[in-house]
Amino acid sequence: MKFKTIGKYGLFTSLFFISSCSLLSTHQIHEKSEQVNVVTSYDQVKNCQFLSELVGTEGKWYNYFFISNRELTTASMNDLKNQANTISANHVYIKEKMEFATSVTFIGQAYSCINE
Repeated sequence: MKFKTIGKYGLFTSLFFISSCSLLSTHQIHEKSEQVNVVTSYDQVKNCQFLSELVGTEGKWYNYFFISNRELTTASMNDLKNQANTISANHVYIKEKMEFATSVTFIGQAYSCINE
């Protein structure tokens, strides 16, 4: 009986650790998204075509203990740039950055700029 109990706990623990690897994954930047320019001044996009509002975010209440603030910020920016690339934007104007205890969120506007 004791072996069955240990076996159950061992199986549960093993499954928890195997699944936790996916809990720690963050947004990675796609190759084409690296070309998206992030700007903090509206003057840099005022002559461009507005495409969409975007929200880039990274971090969850259950994984923020294991991911550094730097990685949360980078992954959130990657999320934003990937979204911008998906809609053929080449610039993102960052309107706001929100830092919570468990996540980082950027709110931005995607633009298509012809004359860069």
